[in-house]
Amino acid sequence: MKRYFLLLLTALGLSLSVHAQVQAYDGKIDYQKTLQPAAMVELPYSQDVVETALKDYMGKMGYKGSSSKGFTVFRSARLDSADNTPSDLYFKIERKRKERDVTILTLLPTRSGQDILQRLSDSSGTAMVSTQVQEAKAFLNRLTPVVDARNTDVEVSRQQDLVKKNQKKLSNLADDQTSLEKKIRRLQSDISDNKNEQVKQTALMQDNIHSDDETMKKAHKKMDKLLDDQGSLQKKLRKALDELEQNRKDQDAQQQEVTKQQQILDALKAKQVRM
Repeated sequence: MKRYFLLLLTALGLSLSVHAQVQAYDGKIDYQKTLQPAAMVELPYSQDVVETALKDYMGKMGYKGSSSKGFTVFRSARLDSADNTPSDLYFKIERKRKERDVTILTLLPTRSGQDILQRLSDSSGTAMVSTQVQEAKAFLNRLTPVVDARNTDVEVSRQQDLVKKNQKKLSNLADDQTSLEKKIRRLQSDISDNKNEQVKQTALMQDNIHSDDETMKKAHKKMDKLLDDQGSLQKKLRKALDELEQNRKDQDAQQQEVTKQQQILDALKAKQVRM
């Protein structure tokens, strides 16, 4: 149980620490052989999660993205509610090298309709770009909990599937137990019937002890078959009993797994509610 508790803390703690650790920073991105100042943030989520969260977030504000030269662009958008000057927001979503589930989200803001290559054309433009990048960093920092919430939704869905899968496995084991118990009862009944037949056959042989050789030969042959059948049935019974014992052990282990996965799901749902 202590191990399960640690798993719950891990599921909650790692995710809750994202807001404190992840902060946007100043960066540069290559655009048509120029290095353009931009805001960047590294997010511990897959590209799909980041992309979906970004589109949902911008969509709720009434903006629809389009593709342009490797960027997702939201035109005539505002970096915050107090921004009176609309901007074109160029987003690039890339997986960090050698890190499968870390995504680098870059935001390159320009004045609405401005050519990116012209944003650093003079000193006033450079000053404006610097201001825009700072606002873009604040934008990305506000976006981070949105992405985290989206990732939690994905984790909850994935964990629900995992719980169902483990519950199904446990149910199958319970069905197997029922089948094994029926099989054992049938084998025990067959063994009992076989023993009764042996008693009858023994009595019959004694009654016909003075019969001709052919009759006695047939009687012995039938007895031999009953004995062989008894040995086979007992062997099958031992195997079925062993399988039943293993099934019960497997059910115990599987029930522990179901409990563990359910606790993780409950922790994720609790986090989902708090968001």
